[in-house]
Amino acid sequence: MDKASLEDKFFELIAYMIVSASNLLEEPARYGPLRLVEASSRLVEILDEMSLDSQRIISIQKKIEAGKHLSMGDEKDFKAYLESLVMHLVDEF
Repeated sequence: MDKASLEDKFFELIAYMIVSASNLLEEPARYGPLRLVEASSRLVEILDEMSLDSQRIISIQKKIEAGKHLSMGDEKDFKAYLESLVMHLVDEF
């Protein structure tokens, strides 16, 4: 990936995070965690495109994608999912 493409990818991620922050003032509070998880997923995609990913980064990406839809369902399920992501990260350290 060339420097201009990389800059574009990071600019898009920054824009997503800033627009999300602005939108969260009017959105339900539970969207905040979803937006942060989504931003993490997008960062992993950039790392993958740069061939800077690793097995532990890929494994967290898979867990993010497998459960982020839970944010629209039962709050207890989404909380359990987020806690499982945290524990996965702890295990990877």
